[in-house]
Amino acid sequence: MLCLGEALGNVSVLTNVTLKQLIEEAPVRWPTIWDENVERKNCLILLPRKSRPEIEQHGFYVEHKHPVFALFYRPRDEANTIRSRGIDPLSASYQFVNIAVNDLELWVKDLVSNQGYEKSSTIIEPLPSNAISSIRLGFEAFEMETYAHNSLDYFGKLPLVMPPSSLVSKAFLSIPDIVPLTPTIPEPEEVQEVEEQVITTPVVEEKPTIEINEIKEETVEIEENTSVNPKPILEEKAAPAPKAIVEEQTSLPGVGVESEFRMIVQKLMAEGLDHQAIMENTEFQDISDRATAAGINTWELFLKLAT
Repeated sequence: MLCLGEALGNVSVLTNVTLKQLIEEAPVRWPTIWDENVERKNCLILLPRKSRPEIEQHGFYVEHKHPVFALFYRPRDEANTIRSRGIDPLSASYQFVNIAVNDLELWVKDLVSNQGYEKSSTIIEPLPSNAISSIRLGFEAFEMETYAHNSLDYFGKLPLVMPPSSLVSKAFLSIPDIVPLTPTIPEPEEVQEVEEQVITTPVVEEKPTIEINEIKEETVEIEENTSVNPKPILEEKAAPAPKAIVEEQTSLPGVGVESEFRMIVQKLMAEGLDHQAIMENTEFQDISDRATAAGINTWELFLKLAT
């Protein structure tokens, strides 16, 4: 039975991206299936580190209607703060998932029912000001829906150097393999009629060097083979076999560069650099040149970010 409303995903990976960047680029990367009117949310999955390979491929086996973005993050600057609260930061893998609200239940159903995950909530809070950190982006603490494996300690609060949507890391993208149109299935009589037409009117490519008698012999042979092994016009599709995880194009012209430009400016501002120091920074100059080449008004964008 064909399932046209929902589909399993094709999983790919992107490195050095943010969830915010993926959302911004989605209308360009997946224009035929991206729906900006669909409500989406971020949630946290806390999993044993040994389970990461299975979770990376989760989208292969779960039906969903909309793209799912899952980003793995390893706390580094946050590690000492987490450890001071009695929790080993290396005991878990941290996955932030951006997903359509109406796909979330399907996404976590097997995790909760069969794999020992429990629904809870986690307070995502800024890293304390007294903690040593190479970069910070301020944000207000908020509560995030969480699915944590029952073998892990309860975190309660998770300190981060920046909001989850701004974290830069490796993301696994699950893009649903949806058939956009419902095929018209003819009645059995119609199928039989089409088959007979195909059998009785084979297409033979005419070659100048072949005699007419040879063409007739080939035609008869094709008719005989076709009548013995007729191919059905429509076949019932089985569930697709999982495909290998492939690497996506890192950035798109214009769109990805603009996101990178924004991220670098925000990072430099968070490090306390003033406007002049930012413009003299080599990292800024490099991304500014590439963004300008992509047709982005970097000066106007810089002023908006800096003010």
